[in-house]
Amino acid sequence: MSRKKFGQLLQKYLRGECTPREKLFVEHWYGLLETETGESGQEIDLAELEGRLWNQIQQKMDTNELADETPVIPIRTVSYRWLGIAASLILVGIWFYAKNPIDLKSIYPLTANSQTDWIERSNKSAQPLAIRLEDGSTVQLAPKSSLRFPKRFAVENRTVYLTGDAFFSIQKMPSRPFYIHTDKVVTKVLGTSFFIRTLLTNSQVRVEVVTGRVTVYKEEEEKEASPNRVVLSPNQTATFYSREDHLVTGLVDSPKLIKPVVSDQKPLTFQFDDAPLAEVLATLEQAYGINIDVVNDQLKNCPLTADLTNQPLYTQLDIICAALKSTYEIKGTTILINGKGCI
Repeated sequence: MSRKKFGQLLQKYLRGECTPREKLFVEHWYGLLETETGESGQEIDLAELEGRLWNQIQQKMDTNELADETPVIPIRTVSYRWLGIAASLILVGIWFYAKNPIDLKSIYPLTANSQTDWIERSNKSAQPLAIRLEDGSTVQLAPKSSLRFPKRFAVENRTVYLTGDAFFSIQKMPSRPFYIHTDKVVTKVLGTSFFIRTLLTNSQVRVEVVTGRVTVYKEEEEKEASPNRVVLSPNQTATFYSREDHLVTGLVDSPKLIKPVVSDQKPLTFQFDDAPLAEVLATLEQAYGINIDVVNDQLKNCPLTADLTNQPLYTQLDIICAALKSTYEIKGTTILINGKGCI
């Protein structure tokens, strides 16, 4: 891990957005220093603290020992390649605080204190477990799943950690985005509803949007212009393949009708009488919020007479393609229709 990435880890820790493993790593070194020096809660110059931490880490590397003898937070899974990173934790922040003495616990709160601010709920039943969060958002936690969340969210954001599957209905708060951390994937929302499914056997995380828009990206990718960041709309999905280390977008298995933007909008009709295909597809696009393209422009004016009422989207497409002797396929979040045109 580079110094820059570790600086990002520190910022995540200060915002309360670290995964449990990252949080334990950061607090391990503070706990080790506190145990060996006997300094607890005292005001200390950060430059001096940085020097002590670095000397301590160097000593551990020289003696080829891991610091699992500390009674504060024993961590036996930290590998030697992490040892050089801990120094960056202080170096990143030193120019902010070098001349200002600070309370050690204000930056490195002990695990015992931090645990009182978080709640973990596990669903051991066979039915979904309803959880209401402090901001009014609700979660339907699937069986054999767990959710970790704070008693009260931070002022600038709302962050939770999910293991397993859940359906989220998030209160809209543009100034306080909502983050769901799942394995190596982060889902960012402002206010919407969606599913998150974790397929442990295939090392996959799948996000399915019901309403609104969400942003999905890898845990370490926080830049807005990241190539691994995707924005999803209703009926769209993103699946993260852990082994291949990439995101793939697509459509949900059963697209649902979306609510009209304008409440008094005239209801859509799926009864068509000699209507051109372009008009039919425009109606479906509006109804489901899904982009439908025609590969052969000659198809657009082909007339269609059919009643597609109360049929799911893919059945509607089957009927259209059968009538016009064409085919359709799904490419990412777009449906492509192809054929020879009107006969």
